[in-house]
Amino acid sequence: MLTNYFKIAWRTLVKNRLYTGINIAGLSVSMAACWLITLYVWNELTFDQFHERADSIYRVITRFKMTNSDDGLALSSADVGPRLQQTYPEVLKTVRFKSVPVATIRKGNELTNEGDVYQVDKSLFDVFSYHLLFGSKTAWDRPNSAILTQQIAEKYFGETNPIGKILQLNGQPYTVTGVLQNLPANTDLTFKILLSWQNAPATVEDVFDTSCFTYVLLADHTQASNFRRKLTQFDQVQVTPRVKALGLGNDIKIEHQLQPLTALHFVGGLFDDTPKGNRLYLIVFSVVAVFILLVACINYMNLYVIQSTRRHKEVGVRKVMGASKRQLVNQFLGEALLIMLMSTLLSFAVILGVRPVFEQLTGIPLTMPDWSLVAVGLGVLSLVGLLTGLYPAVILSSPEPVNILKGQSFGIGRQWTRRSLVILQFTLSVIIIVSTLVVRQQTRYLRSKDPGFAKEQVLIVSVPADETIRKKMSVLKATLGQSSRIDAVSLGLSPITNEAKASVIKETGGQRTEQLVFSAHIDEAYLNLLRIKLRAGRNFNPNLTSDKKHAVIVNESFVKWMGWRMDQAVGQIVKTSAHDSLNQQVIGVVSDYHFASLHNRIEPILLYYQTDNPLNVLVRLKPSDVAVVQSAWASLIPAYPFEAAFLDTSFNKQYEQEEKGTTLLSWFSILIILIACLGLFGLIAFTAEQRTKEIGIRKVLGASVVQIVALLTKDFMMLVLIAIVVASPIAWYAMNRWLQSFAYKIDIDGWAFVFAGLLAIGIALLTISFQSIKAALMNPVNSLRNE
Repeated sequence: MLTNYFKIAWRTLVKNRLYTGINIAGLSVSMAACWLITLYVWNELTFDQFHERADSIYRVITRFKMTNSDDGLALSSADVGPRLQQTYPEVLKTVRFKSVPVATIRKGNELTNEGDVYQVDKSLFDVFSYHLLFGSKTAWDRPNSAILTQQIAEKYFGETNPIGKILQLNGQPYTVTGVLQNLPANTDLTFKILLSWQNAPATVEDVFDTSCFTYVLLADHTQASNFRRKLTQFDQVQVTPRVKALGLGNDIKIEHQLQPLTALHFVGGLFDDTPKGNRLYLIVFSVVAVFILLVACINYMNLYVIQSTRRHKEVGVRKVMGASKRQLVNQFLGEALLIMLMSTLLSFAVILGVRPVFEQLTGIPLTMPDWSLVAVGLGVLSLVGLLTGLYPAVILSSPEPVNILKGQSFGIGRQWTRRSLVILQFTLSVIIIVSTLVVRQQTRYLRSKDPGFAKEQVLIVSVPADETIRKKMSVLKATLGQSSRIDAVSLGLSPITNEAKASVIKETGGQRTEQLVFSAHIDEAYLNLLRIKLRAGRNFNPNLTSDKKHAVIVNESFVKWMGWRMDQAVGQIVKTSAHDSLNQQVIGVVSDYHFASLHNRIEPILLYYQTDNPLNVLVRLKPSDVAVVQSAWASLIPAYPFEAAFLDTSFNKQYEQEEKGTTLLSWFSILIILIACLGLFGLIAFTAEQRTKEIGIRKVLGASVVQIVALLTKDFMMLVLIAIVVASPIAWYAMNRWLQSFAYKIDIDGWAFVFAGLLAIGIALLTISFQSIKAALMNPVNSLRNE
């Protein structure tokens, strides 16, 4: 019986090659897209879950709370971890990571700067489950030990075993005691080199000295809720008294909180943290995956049902010969599952072909899931195939044989069902088109909006963490300033996209409050180099000692926040506990500029004068003149490699996630439209075939080609118009919600809906026209010869 089912199914599919090809093409491509999206979402959701006790590992963060502000920091002071482990028995182990800002490695006469270098406690392997390729975990206890990732080990020592060899880092010799397997792509704890931290402080005097990423391993993840309450007690007993002892007032508080390791990838809003994922994008891509698969399934059901008129005699004869409804349902389900099987196999080939491109678009190497997830995925696809094939199977097997053999039509409401499915297809397509247009427009807006400063042609040169080298930066500035190819040079503690914070005391109406505001240290050339406009007052003067000690420049937002009038801001006193003196006099007000991304509103900022300890050198020049800076650096500081990047590139990296999301959404929108068009192509082909004789008669009676084409297309175009009307409010609501996550955003214009509608109509017309014109040009003699 099964063999017979298979033979009939195969012959039927071969006989209807066009519809079979459309179904298999649509399903295979949609399955491949769904698999890729599933892999992407799965990789995002499983960040850092490869550790054996990942669910019991938590990061300790610091929150600085004031009356009107609550700022989070991914770091904590160096003594938090040891104090927690000593105080609470549920804390089994703690491990701290302290970043080495600049790590210069010497290999022969060659110098290389490496990022992602950390000093780490010896308890590293007690908390995390990193896999050692070479070396032992016990050797990690030795002073001046270094653990390298496999990639770094091969870079500096080749294919040989580097255990016991010396790595010269920042002029210090470190013995390589271990080589780790390269870290998986889905981890936020990225590092290249780990250095043993033998003299890690167990106590610190300054509670504000937050310099470590601290992780705790709890005995059981179920204890986290209770431990959070104990952490509050810890702050009250051990942290709050130390804050009060500094005499900063009662308004500022320091609190510590726990964050699960497995949730860190989606944590945002923490200063000094790595870029994170966005759950909203995962939801959007998951919905898109469902849309794609749904459109393909609609194609299948539509095309299968419209073939019922070809098979009604087959169904009638088989019923007269004794076939039961169950047997007919099994036959048609078998055909559906056969198509699903062929589509699944073909989808794997599609995945292998496009996976490298997909990884390049997302910027994330996709890790293949374990077999359990693959089994679940295949089970879901089988269920989709079963449900997709069940509807047409029931429709085709339901009519009575007497009615079938009399030539009566069957499938009540089948035409309206078919039309509803077409409307649903194009509704989903229009929603995706509108969403893509809005996302692209918002992304373009983020990149093109005037940030309030000139970010083009500004080179940021990183300065090593060496006081001797930093003292030479003034000489470098003077040397570059003499070159006719250099427009301006500025020394600062931070580039424009990475400011610190200072506690500002605000007194209004007799009430005294403190709030953390952004701050940056600049020199007199900074504002001119970045073309930041002075609204009032003056710039810093290097010849005035008072500017170095008591002067500050603020932005317009700071003036508004303090409640000052713009014409009275210059000369006002700013009280801050984060500077050498509590009293700073405002000497100038600059226009607001975006020192953070456009996800956030422009906030108040303080600009201090300082050139003694610069971390960066900003140089305005043409890209072709970078060699001038590099040459000056090499002659002045030959012991350290030159490391630089352009400011506009660094600034635009803030919008990489939106760029990737826009690109993916664009490709998915094209895909979903193509799949919908495949179904529409099949429908118009079937309609033209069914109305062949009608078209022949109309042509004999004088109908023109245009009239025939209009006859075949008007019903389908009406369905597309209905889809546009239904999709527009849904798309508007969804995109309006998405735009709420941006402080600066576009207004959704009607042109997006008009363009999406015209595009849907145009694509539908192109799809329909080919078959319509082909049918209209057919010789009526050939279609009427059998009458």
